[in-house]
Amino acid sequence: MIDILLATYNGEQFIENQLLSIIGQTYKNWRLVIHDDGSSDQTIGILKKYQSIDERICLVEDGVTCHSAAKNFLHLLTYSKAEYIIFCDQDDIWFESKLQTLFEAIADRNSPAAVYCNAFAYNGVYITKDKVSLFERDCLANSLFLNSGVQGCSLMFNRALLNELSDFPEFIVMHDHYITMGAICFGEIKYVDHSLMLYRQHFKNVTGNVATSFKQRIFNFFNYANPILDRDHYEANKSFFEKFKDKFTPEQTSIFKAYIKFPSLNFFEKIYYIFKHNFRIGNNKSVLLLKLFF
Repeated sequence: MIDILLATYNGEQFIENQLLSIIGQTYKNWRLVIHDDGSSDQTIGILKKYQSIDERICLVEDGVTCHSAAKNFLHLLTYSKAEYIIFCDQDDIWFESKLQTLFEAIADRNSPAAVYCNAFAYNGVYITKDKVSLFERDCLANSLFLNSGVQGCSLMFNRALLNELSDFPEFIVMHDHYITMGAICFGEIKYVDHSLMLYRQHFKNVTGNVATSFKQRIFNFFNYANPILDRDHYEANKSFFEKFKDKFTPEQTSIFKAYIKFPSLNFFEKIYYIFKHNFRIGNNKSVLLLKLFF
């Protein structure tokens, strides 16, 4: 069984397309658990309509208002009972093979594990031919400087991983970043090199828009406004380290401490630390070095 966790808020414009794409999945053994964050439009009515159509759809009405997408998703985790979990945004469209493909990639893992795929950006008219995620990750050294987690709606993980992370740190910047860090530190994370959904881009996106051209995305990545270390993700990584420091290997502890110290270093010390600890963005050290220079 797979629990699909859907956090909603004023999503009447797009939610029906997403629900239809979930119902159309080739993998059928799923439960859609939905928690709304106080919508004032017709979102609840649409959700109840589909709940009456498909008994696998469960709308949680507990009176809790989270006031953020991240907190809403973390709240949803408390309602999950399945062995496999995947987050779901209200405005995307899943290809029919998404659940099946991700499940098959992780089904043989009994230890903590996660798997993720890619996506195409979609603005309602145009679908980019480029993939949304530019960089893969599989360890601590090539993940910390990405200033993000794996895109939440692309990420499936097992109960064993969630059990490792059930006691939350003091600060979590985003639900997907938290699960990604857990998979990298306490289990394994696997990448399936397929785009299995349309990641919808519009002005209401919680996590910001993805440029639809590869050139613009590269420009944005090196833009001065996109720092080497984003403050919120830096603080979240520090909080993660403090919470779980007794569980890390000596190598992971060394990498975390170097990362935490990084902002206080001078330019040449930063270069030294990048080489000493093999820090990189994805699997490319030169990208991090270029970002440092520019």
